[in-house]
Amino acid sequence: MPMLPLRLLCIALIVAALCGAEAVGAWPADFRTAVVVSRKIRPYIQVMEGVLQEMAEQDLSADPDLFFLEPENRQVLDQVTKRLKGGGYDLVCAVGQDAASLVWGSGVTSQKMYAAVLDPASVPGLPPDACGISLRIPVPLQVAAIAGTFPQVNRIGLLFDPRHNAWFLDAARNAARELDLEIIPMPVTGRARIAPVLKDHLGRVQLIWMIPDSTIISEKIIHYVIKQGLYQNTGVIGYNPFFTRSGALFSFEFDYRALGRQAGEKLVTLVTTGKCLTDAPVFSFIVNEKVADRLKVRWMK
Repeated sequence: MPMLPLRLLCIALIVAALCGAEAVGAWPADFRTAVVVSRKIRPYIQVMEGVLQEMAEQDLSADPDLFFLEPENRQVLDQVTKRLKGGGYDLVCAVGQDAASLVWGSGVTSQKMYAAVLDPASVPGLPPDACGISLRIPVPLQVAAIAGTFPQVNRIGLLFDPRHNAWFLDAARNAARELDLEIIPMPVTGRARIAPVLKDHLGRVQLIWMIPDSTIISEKIIHYVIKQGLYQNTGVIGYNPFFTRSGALFSFEFDYRALGRQAGEKLVTLVTTGKCLTDAPVFSFIVNEKVADRLKVRWMK
């Protein structure tokens, strides 16, 4: 058998590899996908757009059906459930907590994945190994981001309700221990306890960390904590743009379209390979430079 010249052999191998990659990533012609969105609000819409954009850029032939929920409207929920169960979908993607609750609680037998779910563990029927992207940034990554941004800070007060977030305190302390950082608990079991707990700790901590916790989170409380902190030259750490606009020193934030693209990549991988690896959500953080200047806080860019 005659041997191919080296150059032709290399070209042949490259072509074979490309053809093989195309075959692996090919979208079955009859594959049906549905995307269920919890509400018609900007963050969920952006996640959905990111998912669809990633699918389009992967040159997928499937044209997903879109469903928008109205969680307070039982008739809409029943109609969507009926459509999902009778639609013959191969995969259903749930965007948001309410959509995930419906998809996993409806008895749909399709492959499933979720995106932009704050607390997957609280979704009825959703197994721990379910495929998806949550809105929960791993605590060690949060601690590392704070420590890396404020290297001179070594005492951070964590405002939280131990009935909901004792686990968060434990995780934060474990991560902080390796970074020579002390997380000081500021536990509250009711909103009436926030003012006295702040009074006891302001002056002892260098930053106050507010996390998603139903006991301590409302616009009024956020404004109050930030205001009291500024009076005592103590910055606040938050977790969305509202904190930044309200005067927090540092906030974790999501680019929801980028989060959707991350979920879209996961969807494509799940369909084409059957695998679904657990990934932290893509996120960023913002330092409010005006507040940093006012508090004379040094930070690393």
